[in-house]
Amino acid sequence: MLKWHLRADRTYLINLDGPVGPVIGCGNDLFQALQVIRLELETSGWLIAVQGARKDAYASGMVRDMIGASRIYILRTGQQVEREHLVDIFAEAPPDSLGTVEQQKSCYRDWRLSLT
Repeated sequence: MLKWHLRADRTYLINLDGPVGPVIGCGNDLFQALQVIRLELETSGWLIAVQGARKDAYASGMVRDMIGASRIYILRTGQQVEREHLVDIFAEAPPDSLGTVEQQKSCYRDWRLSLT
């Protein structure tokens, strides 16, 4: 079970009862807090099957600032992101779309290069 809330100091806290026991992630937005949890799970070989853990998903600065990254973009090589590319960060994701935090960062870098 995954639960999250916005704390009084305006940071986000995610609690996950995962395969290795309880895992907690905190960050300036939900995407950052989810990355903390994912890094913890990755040390045990686990991935979490949510949209925010897809290799091709990333949170723009605008969605981080405006909505705490509760929705994130699915990146398409060579295309600017558009509103219809937004998905709920915690919606279920197909296992074959998942990746590590490093794979996600690499995909984001590749996507940015594809726009030039």
